[in-house]
Amino acid sequence: MTERAHLRDLPAGVDPSPLDPDLDVFRPPEAQRSALRDIASDPRGHVVVAEEDDRTVGYVTFHPPGAFERWGADRTGRLIELGAIEVAPAMRGSHLGERLLEAAFRGGRYDATVVFATLYAWHYDLDRSGLGPLGYRRLLERLYAKAGLTAMPTSDPEVRADPANALLARIGPDAPEEVRGEFQRLRTLPPEAGP
Repeated sequence: MTERAHLRDLPAGVDPSPLDPDLDVFRPPEAQRSALRDIASDPRGHVVVAEEDDRTVGYVTFHPPGAFERWGADRTGRLIELGAIEVAPAMRGSHLGERLLEAAFRGGRYDATVVFATLYAWHYDLDRSGLGPLGYRRLLERLYAKAGLTAMPTSDPEVRADPANALLARIGPDAPEEVRGEFQRLRTLPPEAGP
C-alpha cells in the first residue's frame, strides 16, 4: 500500500492534499493542513508529505523552536525542531514514517545544525496504538534513531515532567561548535533559569 504513497517536500504557500480524517493527533485534520502550509512557508520550516489517492496519509515537520520554550532562546538561530511526524493509522507498520524521515534528511539538509525533538506523552496516540506511554516512547526512539536522533539527558522541566517524555537530538557532522555549544547550553540550563 505505501509503495503507492508519493513523498514530496511541501512548497511554501501550497496546501497539501486533504488530510486523511484519522490524522488528528495534534489537531483536527483541516487545522493541521493549515499548520502544514504555515510551517512550509517559514523560511526555516520544512514539511515532507506522503500522499496517496489525492489525500495526505503522513507528514513530518521541521521548524525553528517556539519562543515559549527554552529552545526558543537559541542565540545562533540554527537549532531546528523536528516538530511532528504523523502517519494515518491504516498506514502504520508499513515503514512510511521511516521513508518520511529519510526524505527529510536526504542530501545532508541538516548536517550543519542540531535537529532535536521533544517527545511528550500527552501527544502520543495511545488509544489507537494499544501501547502504554513508555512503549510509545520506545517506538518513537527506534523510529527517530533511523534518522540519527538519540536520547539525551536534559534539565528541561517539561521533558522531565513524565518518564515517558524524552529529548532526542541529532548533532549534524558539520554543525559548527557555536551551534553545538548552544544546544548544550539550552539542554543543561538550570530548570529555574528559563529561556
